[in-house]
Amino acid sequence: EKLLHLYKTGAITVLVCPVDICWKIKIAAHLVVIMGTETFDGRERRYVDYAIADLLHIMGLASRQGIDTCGKCVIMCHTPKKEHLKKLLYDPLPVESHIDHYLHDHFNSEIVTKTISSMQDAVDYITWTLFYRRLSKNPNYYNLQGTSNVHLSEHISEMVETVLGDLEASKCCQLNDDGDVSPLNLG
Repeated sequence: EKLLHLYKTGAITVLVCPVDICWKIKIAAHLVVIMGTETFDGRERRYVDYAIADLLHIMGLASRQGIDTCGKCVIMCHTPKKEHLKKLLYDPLPVESHIDHYLHDHFNSEIVTKTISSMQDAVDYITWTLFYRRLSKNPNYYNLQGTSNVHLSEHISEMVETVLGDLEASKCCQLNDDGDVSPLNLG
């Protein structure tokens, strides 16, 4: 507490603290220097990398609101880790959809509200989702065999048939021979 007070008042201009303290203090600085990106884990008896959330939090301490127009952060690490850290910090991480895991719930609610009233409506519903956009970008993640329009169409049609079949078996909806879907009491 005394050191933090001295730093805030300007009596000392450099503050050195371990990574676990950085989450507890509410101090901003013009320059933050991260000396190394590993810590020793006694339970595993090895050095482990800082979590990316920790690095981002520490980097966020570099900027004094109302005083600085920008913050500066220097990360000092082993050369082999440099490219890995650059990739983590500067390249966006892809966001993948998990709607396929919850498609039964989505379809059921859309059938009840009559947004989906046929198998074609269900296919159209999927084409408006992030899931559809990501299918061709990361086919392995979604167990897709290819990225052609035929592969996408077959995959989506199979998903729709499976989900609607499951909902019909659960007595949540009723499918007729024309592909029309209507809600039942359990839906």
